[in-house]
Amino acid sequence: MIPGLNINITHEGVEYHVQTEDLGRRTSFLLTLVFRAGAIIAREKVNYRDALGEGASEIEIKKFMDDQHHRIIQRVLAGQIQSPATSQAAAGPPSQTSPAPHASTSPPKAPPPPSDEALDRLIAEYIRGRKARKHQ
Repeated sequence: MIPGLNINITHEGVEYHVQTEDLGRRTSFLLTLVFRAGAIIAREKVNYRDALGEGASEIEIKKFMDDQHHRIIQRVLAGQIQSPATSQAAAGPPSQTSPAPHASTSPPKAPPPPSDEALDRLIAEYIRGRKARKHQ
């Protein structure tokens, strides 16, 4: 498993924390979470096995992870990811992201993030897997 990436950034006076982690080869997912004041306001989960192929090296996965992390940082800095408290037109619950009002010419939106229930299941499976590996 590849070590995670974390950064604190500020956009329009609001501090955000962006965290990207590899959930392990068994699940082959990279998970990026954007926090504001400790609350998750956006998430993106990508299956790197689907994107890179079955035999992707750790170097390829790390680059893919870096790219995902920096792409989300750029979205925050562009005002495309904001907490409902700072967004003038927050659409939907905080776990979804909305493009900035001026972003109508931006590329197509990514698929919606997983539901909280699906993400909770994924995180629980990840934790169970880590515990099981520690006891082996």
